[in-house]
Amino acid sequence: MANIGLKRIYVWLVGSDNKVLTGTNGLSDDGVYVVDTDANKGNLGLKTANITGLSGTVTKIAGNNVVVAVSNPPSAPSVAIDANAINFTIKQRLLGRVETSVKGAYVDGETIPKAGLIIESSSPTTGKSVFYGFGIGQFTEASQNVQTNTDTAEQRDDDNLTFTALGCPHFPNESPVIFGNAAENGFTKNAFFDLVAPGQTLVSASQDKTPGNVSASASALSGTTTTLAGGGTTHPDTGSGDTH
Repeated sequence: MANIGLKRIYVWLVGSDNKVLTGTNGLSDDGVYVVDTDANKGNLGLKTANITGLSGTVTKIAGNNVVVAVSNPPSAPSVAIDANAINFTIKQRLLGRVETSVKGAYVDGETIPKAGLIIESSSPTTGKSVFYGFGIGQFTEASQNVQTNTDTAEQRDDDNLTFTALGCPHFPNESPVIFGNAAENGFTKNAFFDLVAPGQTLVSASQDKTPGNVSASASALSGTTTTLAGGGTTHPDTGSGDTH
């Protein structure tokens, strides 16, 4: 789908029943965690979510010196995520890392958990949201490049994750990816989320609890803090940011 910009991503952990884990077993009480731009939550938004492998590599089949058929294998999507910052605890849980006896210190777990991902962008023709949904997959982190600051420059290294999509049993034909367009007649965000992330309560028919993006100045000036399920603190919504 053609798109403009990157509004946000939604992530969650998937249980053995292929449903969203919630509460202490998941990433939030609603199951789905929104990577927004609120620094008080440990988030600074994303730069890119580069999706590749949406189609398999077509192979021509020759016979009697002519092409007689085409082999079209299934897609194998993956998403390269470049984030300015993702909440530390949330990131560790997505990667399957476990906390040690030292609070705030994590090591790799025995297995990588199953997780889900929704990417939200905007249509260039209608301005309404478009969604890329991955019901089941796994997050990995390949490297971290720590560099020295200089007398003229600050060296930053982002949170770079790769999401590898798996076949999703609650998608038709167990497809690894599903596409949504809010401009289509009959489309509802809650129905899309219930399909991609069954068991989530972030988005329902009566309420959308997706937080708006927060500017740096608004985040710094916001009010009383509350404890986050994923670690750190958050301030009340300032009302800034785009609509859902």
